[in-house]
Amino acid sequence: MLSEVEYYTALQNVNNIPSNIHGHHRQNYKQSLNKQIQEYEYQLKYEKFEPLPHIPYFINKTTTEQTLHQLIQAATSSSEFIIDTESINIYKRKNEPVLIQIQILLPYNLSLIMIVEMCHLPRDHTIHFALIKQLFDIIFTSNKTIYIWGIKNELFPFVNFKLFSHEQLHSITPINLQHQFKLFWNEQHQHHHRISTSDNILEDNCICEQCIGKKPSEPWSLQDSTAYLLKEYLPKILTREKFNIGLDPNLFNLDFEEKHYRQQLTTYALNDCLSMQRILIQMKNAKFEIKFHSNKQSKRELLQLSPISSDDEDDLLYLQRTSSLSKPQTKLSNRIVFINESPATSIVTPENYSTLTTQHNLIMSHPLESLPSLVGLQRYPHDWESMRTNENVTKLPDWKNVHPTSTHDNQNESQHPHEELSADQRRKIHNRSCTIKQRKRYYRSELIFENIDHRFSIKQIKMILQQQQIPFYVLNTTTTTTNKRKLFVAIRNPELIKRYEQQSRHLFTKAHYQELKLHDQLPRAHRHLNSHQTQSQARL
Repeated sequence: MLSEVEYYTALQNVNNIPSNIHGHHRQNYKQSLNKQIQEYEYQLKYEKFEPLPHIPYFINKTTTEQTLHQLIQAATSSSEFIIDTESINIYKRKNEPVLIQIQILLPYNLSLIMIVEMCHLPRDHTIHFALIKQLFDIIFTSNKTIYIWGIKNELFPFVNFKLFSHEQLHSITPINLQHQFKLFWNEQHQHHHRISTSDNILEDNCICEQCIGKKPSEPWSLQDSTAYLLKEYLPKILTREKFNIGLDPNLFNLDFEEKHYRQQLTTYALNDCLSMQRILIQMKNAKFEIKFHSNKQSKRELLQLSPISSDDEDDLLYLQRTSSLSKPQTKLSNRIVFINESPATSIVTPENYSTLTTQHNLIMSHPLESLPSLVGLQRYPHDWESMRTNENVTKLPDWKNVHPTSTHDNQNESQHPHEELSADQRRKIHNRSCTIKQRKRYYRSELIFENIDHRFSIKQIKMILQQQQIPFYVLNTTTTTTNKRKLFVAIRNPELIKRYEQQSRHLFTKAHYQELKLHDQLPRAHRHLNSHQTQSQARL
């Protein structure tokens, strides 16, 4: 994340790119600066992205056979999946594919997310490799609905790992959620002309693509979509990190810093899928119709997304298994109650819906060998982000023996998963946005003074600039970690910037301060002096 100093420097540089940078280098340099500026502004404007409840799994050479069997069962029973990938940049070579994230969507907005670490797979002649391959065989079938942010071409480089083939990828038709979101946004936010009022600032502002500066042919990034639709900040500063190092802490002996770094990369990889899930839910609740071309039919098809509803029996996940019942045995873990009815089955129910929480500081490894029961249960609260544990406590639960509960409140909650912003919150977001735009406008042309003397106050700096007849909008000082003070001055007449630079090059240095002090020319605030003199006379 940029510091405040770096942010102001980037604002200046993006409008003053050196003339010796040409062609693609110039374009890439400007694009990099814009991304840094956007990252800083989104972080300032929005709250950090909040995922829905999920259980993460690492898939690599340390994953147990039992876990793979259970994930195969879950994938067989589910019909919807979200897929994302991560690659690493290699100098003067094509990007190297390293991760596939697969989210298995379950009822009640819960999900399982697998991070398949391609650089740490088991050998291809082992049973574990065969089970991972079977998992992909189940997911990459025509009766499964797969969502992806972009096109499926990003999956083809992964064929080299022998988990799936080119033929399998050609046989599926994933839904390009990136393209569908663009259609959704244009459908929901058509251009209109309205006058803003102080009581309803945000809702009166037009946020169509034209008004927010999005070109008709420009695709939406996942970060932009999350910001505009969910009003949340999805960090993307780790995009170019090394995702091939092995994120699972079970792979290596790691110190605290190494574990923490891997946990950051893991959260980044998970949030790509989880943000798509949140966006998809919004589109479903709006009854948006997905438009796509099928490989099997030449005509265009429409797929209407149904709103999430917890009383839809067709969406419930059932695993029909038979088992003899024994005495129930209850064990509390992470505020989830596990009722073991037999060595092969268990039921998972929340102990307390209103106070269910999770431990945020646990290092994610392979979660519970059991998959949580989801049939007939109320949805988990939104602050229950994920369940992470290294324990292997129970076996696969028997979902068919779970009795449903009331669904009236669940339906309302799922249709409105997030509360509307209050007028005060909307006003704060609007003010932040206006401040950012104003800063951009002001700092397009600025004077930057490096390592100025700490003894100059802001008032003195302003008065000196006025004496030098250098008009300015605002100014700002920052202090670096090496205790060097830096001054930014947003000037009013950009066409005279060269003249101002020459005129002010000796200002605010240590020598300048000593010279002013020697000749008793340091500017003083008259109000302060008059007040001081008045107080002195009153004492007399």
